[in-house]
Amino acid sequence: MVDARLLEQRNKTKGKKPRFLRQDANRTKSLEKKWIKPKGMHSKMRIKLRSRRVWPSSGYCSPNKVKGLTRKGFQPVLVNNLKDLVGFDSKTQVVIVGHVGLKNKIQILKKCVENNYPIDNVKVPQEFITNVESKFAEKKKVKKEKEDKKKKSKEELNKKITKEEKKEEKKEGQEETKKGEKSEKIKVLEKKQ
Repeated sequence: MVDARLLEQRNKTKGKKPRFLRQDANRTKSLEKKWIKPKGMHSKMRIKLRSRRVWPSSGYCSPNKVKGLTRKGFQPVLVNNLKDLVGFDSKTQVVIVGHVGLKNKIQILKKCVENNYPIDNVKVPQEFITNVESKFAEKKKVKKEKEDKKKKSKEELNKKITKEEKKEEKKEGQEETKKGEKSEKIKVLEKKQ
């Protein structure tokens, strides 16, 4: 574990550290809010006059042993799948779940909760898992209801179509019998003549 004194020192220096902006970034909207070294020949900021903005310098740095660590002194490890958890040390490292889908995220969180790994970017992992799983169940239920509704409407439509077809067949059958009777009458009449 890292020395607590160094962590405390880093937190103090970070608390005092100002935001380093380029010259006139607060005056001109088109200038980005980031640090660029002043290069003008007559620049008062480059000359480091007393009332001007401060420059980044080594005095604002955190100690080398604590650089890149979390506030509690753990080394963050980005986890995108379950393979990244192999060889994880829970005493010195902390899990940061990467930009992954919800299903994959749930798998990673379950594994972390099971092995008691510290997680940095999910505050209450168990609660998060239950919320997401309940949403998934709701989604599934709604989808199933829609499918059932669709099936019922298709079945009703098929029933209507079959009824109409039967009616048409009956009509055709009746018409054919009428035509048959007429043709027989015509034949009989022709024979008589």
